[in-house]
Amino acid sequence: MVLRLASVAAGVAVAALLVVDFRLIGSAGRQALVVGVIAAFVSAGAWAVSSLTTLLMRPSLRRAQGLLAQEPDLWASDREFFAPVRRLMFLSVLQTLVNLLVLVTVYPLALWAGVRICGAAGLSARLTGLGPVFVSGLLVAAVATTVGTFFAVFRRRGGGAAARSTAAVLLNAAGLALAWLVLDGVRLDSAPGWRQALALCAVASLFMLPRITLSLPVPGIASIVLVAYHCLVLWLICAALAFVDPRLHVDGFWQLAGAAAIMWAAEWPARLAVGQAQAAAARPAPVLPDPFPPDHGFPSGPLY
Repeated sequence: MVLRLASVAAGVAVAALLVVDFRLIGSAGRQALVVGVIAAFVSAGAWAVSSLTTLLMRPSLRRAQGLLAQEPDLWASDREFFAPVRRLMFLSVLQTLVNLLVLVTVYPLALWAGVRICGAAGLSARLTGLGPVFVSGLLVAAVATTVGTFFAVFRRRGGGAAARSTAAVLLNAAGLALAWLVLDGVRLDSAPGWRQALALCAVASLFMLPRITLSLPVPGIASIVLVAYHCLVLWLICAALAFVDPRLHVDGFWQLAGAAAIMWAAEWPARLAVGQAQAAAARPAPVLPDPFPPDHGFPSGPLY
């Protein structure tokens, strides 16, 4: 719980630094207090909605999984035979859509409400406009997810997967920085170096938030589809970050495709590590030799 609160607080702090219409006023101590109050309110709102949706969908998921685990009726029609699979797929898609709805609505609304509560309590914070509220909420969610993944690196269980996810975010930020350097149509507004680095990492965190995995039997097709999907995500991010300073600009389709391709290529080591980890997990455990094999040191007849 403490690590989750710290992750959300980091997201609130980054949003306050980058979004033009989101400002914290006062001394450093008062600003830290405002960040803590807003983070607590956002964490509580996101946790409550996520827990409620999980509680409502858990019985349906368990029933679908139970039907799928039962022995199928081979004499049933195709519709009845594949009904549990269709039900489980529908529930999985529904859960994904609910999580996306929580992401784009609960985080901005909870952030806006937290700012209003701070203002009512005499703690100075300013967040005005529908666009800044929406972008700030997305930044809080993305940065909190990345920071929470970084904290998970130090756990015994799941530390390897968290390290691979954190490396993927950093590699995407490095790929975006490389695209900024080598492509004429990709540029970042002038700002101090640390703000530019923070903006690149924030864009990479947003870029990694809606992740899909795709595996097709035709070589190269999955890569083309993923690069096209990355182009769409990067375009949406650039359009949404109109209220961020420094702002990322991508002029033209080919510059957008080039930036997405560079980011996809830069992320290749992380994808390779994920594939190797999945292959190692799927590999069957080695069969240990029998320490007492027959006919080796033991008589085969009766003992007297």
